Amino acid sequence: MKCSKVKRLPSRKVRRSNSTPPIIVLGLGNPGPKFERTRHNVGYWVVDQLMKKPPTEFRRRLFASYAFAELTGGENNRPIITVRYDGFMNNSGCIISALKRRYRAVPEDLLVVVDNMDLRPGICRIRKGGGTAGHNGLKSVVKHVGSGDFMRLYIGVGRPLDGVGVVEHVIGEPENQDAAAIIDACTRGADAIRRLAYTPFQQVAEGLNRRDG
Repeated sequence: MKCSKVKRLPSRKVRRSNSTPPIIVLGLGNPGPKFERTRHNVGYWVVDQLMKKPPTEFRRRLFASYAFAELTGGENNRPIITVRYDGFMNNSGCIISALKRRYRAVPEDLLVVVDNMDLRPGICRIRKGGGTAGHNGLKSVVKHVGSGDFMRLYIGVGRPLDGVGVVEHVIGEPENQDAAAIIDACTRGADAIRRLAYTPFQQVAEGLNRRDG
């Protein structure tokens, strides 16, 4: 699937409304049961964890290429919108223009959840901005946002073993201790995103990143 046209998110120059803009959480992954339990799909795993508390289900607008759920939280909390793109990882940025229209989103509102081979299994890090480190999903998002100035939550999946290619590694399923460590990281990552609804980003980042060393 290819995008028909690249549309960039606008920079925040004017006040959009009196209400607080939502945090849009885009979990990267590939659709279908074939990829469901693979390392490349940890973005989906974190979104699934987010939707457990409180229990929430995805909804879909007519003809939309993504499913979404709204986590409103407390009265004074910033809303959180979780998003799952229907297409494949390499085209994840295709939905940026739709999110811009629906939520009047700017880069600072977006949080992308993605696997990271430079972090060992079980490590979870959150940051603002950065490059793509060759990750095709992030490349697509950066291209369509027009910059890398969005939040990222990285879930460590480790490097492939000797003799195992990168693609084989990321679309493979983690086992045993690695699987347990990655699931735990996804749970901690989801908890960190929930805290962003009522806690400054820097405070959340310091807590999570310090804990993971």
